[in-house]
Amino acid sequence: MNTYHIEMRSYRLLGWAWLVLCALGMIASFLDQLFLPAAGFALASLFGMHAVLNAGSFDIDMHGLTRTSSFGAWHIRWDEISRVEIGEVEGTLVLHGSNKRFILSSPGWWSAAEKDIAFDFVVKQLEARNIPPQPSRTAGYKIMKNTRVDH
Repeated sequence: MNTYHIEMRSYRLLGWAWLVLCALGMIASFLDQLFLPAAGFALASLFGMHAVLNAGSFDIDMHGLTRTSSFGAWHIRWDEISRVEIGEVEGTLVLHGSNKRFILSSPGWWSAAEKDIAFDFVVKQLEARNIPPQPSRTAGYKIMKNTRVDH
C-alpha cells in the first residue's frame, strides 16, 4: 500500500526566519525608542507565527489526503473529489468535493525525498477518476472548507 508523509519544513523555516527578522526589527526599534515601528514589527511577527504553527504535514494514501497542523486536521477521500484547480503560478491544488474544499500545497514546498513519487501518485489518482486539473489564478488564496476532522 502506498503511503506518503509530506512535511512542510520549508514553510516552517520561512516562518521562523520571518519571526527572527521581526524580533530583530522590534528590538532595534524599541531600543531607539521608536515604539510605533516596534509595534508594527510585533504585529508583522504574527504572520511568521502563523506559518510556523500552520506548516504541519500531509499524509497521502489510497484512501485520500489528510492535512495535519497545530490548528487541526483535515481530510478528503479520493472518491469525494469531483473537480481540481491548480494554481497557474504557484501550483497549489484545490480539490473540490460536494460542498468541500481541500488545499494541497504546491509540491515545490514539500520536504520529502519521495515528493516526486508522491506527486505522481496524486496525479495518477486524479487521472484514474478522470479529473483533469483546471488552471486557476485564485487557487493559492483558497482555504479548506468542510474537511476538518477530529484527531
